[in-house]
Amino acid sequence: MAATNPFQNLAVLGLAALLLAPAPATADTTEIGTLVSVAGAPSNQLYGYGLVVGLPGTGDQTTEVPFTQQAILNMLRNMGIALPTVTFMQPDDVASVMVTAEVPAFAHAGQHVNVTVSAMGNATSLNGGVLLPTPLRGGNGVIYAQAQGPLLVSGFTVGANGSSTSVNVPTVGSLPGGAIISTTIPASSSENGITQLLLNTPSYQTAQQIADLINAAYGPSTANAVSPGEVDLQDDNSAPVRFIAGVLSLPISPAAQEPTIVVDAQSGTIVMNAGVSLGPAVVSHGDLTVNIQTTNSVSQPNPLTRGGQTVGVQNSVVNAGQGKASIVALPKTATLADVARALNAVGATPSDLIAIIEALKQAGAINGDIKVI
Repeated sequence: MAATNPFQNLAVLGLAALLLAPAPATADTTEIGTLVSVAGAPSNQLYGYGLVVGLPGTGDQTTEVPFTQQAILNMLRNMGIALPTVTFMQPDDVASVMVTAEVPAFAHAGQHVNVTVSAMGNATSLNGGVLLPTPLRGGNGVIYAQAQGPLLVSGFTVGANGSSTSVNVPTVGSLPGGAIISTTIPASSSENGITQLLLNTPSYQTAQQIADLINAAYGPSTANAVSPGEVDLQDDNSAPVRFIAGVLSLPISPAAQEPTIVVDAQSGTIVMNAGVSLGPAVVSHGDLTVNIQTTNSVSQPNPLTRGGQTVGVQNSVVNAGQGKASIVALPKTATLADVARALNAVGATPSDLIAIIEALKQAGAINGDIKVI
């Protein structure tokens, strides 16, 4: 009986990777803006500590999470409510959370950004909670935004009589547009009259190609490829925004992507781009199975024996078997779909297929860099 192949969809996966991978020079063009980012104007990450209230008994156990109780006391004290040291404050509707947000470049005061809220203590769910006003700081400690509002939580937990079931992650929620920027984060795309374009994937060929296209459109010496990862632009001071927008929208046919095979060893996922091809090879694939069974029994002494003791005995049986190897001849292939079909013919499990691909690489039968994540 043929072994079930959990990688039957590899051909479909490979086809999807082929469609999503950067196109070769002879394929459809894209825009320069999809290959580069403008230096000096990165996105900024903000963070803050806050409290989520209104939880239906799923909040922190303050006896085990003392900083939640301390945060509640500090908040009440700032609101003019002074309480003595509380020993048995045990609210179960409050949770300590970390609040994070990513502010895009050139965002100004008054704009809204999305927020992610994550439980810090032992709260079991943030579903139904409301985030109290929380200041968000940058890496320099300056407050740039404030977040508050009801949480949107996709996960939930249901339990009864000591048993529970969770769907997704109920201790992480989001606030779409829940933070308002209070201070504009400084950003500049030009320094000393030079704008730097940083390549998302450094390449000598692509950097020079971008510089040549810009010079052909805006005149010689407008762009200079200073490294595989950077192209410098001489700013047009008359209309800088129009100039950068025009440069980023120039069409370009990027060079063919380097053949790459990405392997996720934990999940058994393999992704290849369009440059991967397969040379002729022969693969022998088998399996080794070891089965150990242990039976517990009791050994009792003879009734007429003095000083005998009853002892437990473990009887173990070990069986080892090796499956019949299947030898598959892999033909030379030129397209990613052909590679998928050839590897499917091996009939291996994902973990075995990873080992086969690594062996094919060592044998020089498959081209492409293998990256393990």
